Amino acid sequence: MLSKGEVYFGLFGNGFEPDAVTKIIGVEPTSVDRESIPRPRQSAWCFSSGRVEREVIDVYELAASVTSTLTPFVAKINEAKIQFNLEAFFAVVLWISTEEGDSTPAIGFDTQVVTFLSEVGASIDVDTYLLSPR
Repeated sequence: MLSKGEVYFGLFGNGFEPDAVTKIIGVEPTSVDRESIPRPRQSAWCFSSGRVEREVIDVYELAASVTSTLTPFVAKINEAKIQFNLEAFFAVVLWISTEEGDSTPAIGFDTQVVTFLSEVGASIDVDTYLLSPR
């Protein structure tokens, strides 16, 4: 069974329009959420690696693909954070095969990823889910 994974960077907060963040940063998000009642409680601007399905999920590779695209825009990301009082986060979401003999994900971040996350003041969130054998 193949495992699945996705890595994404996001900005979230209350009372902001994601399209305004796009204009400041100059990068099209892969997804946005707009604050509403009852959910979502906050708006979000996200840039994702996209969900991949492979025998081995390499978080190093997925994280680097996201941050290498966004690194040239660090100053603009920080400008948007300040202007709209946003929080930055970096999420790793893994759906891991539990079949015997299947590989587990390679989870980690290279120095360029860590530098980017530090420069934008992002927290890191890792969510893991187990895929049951069919």
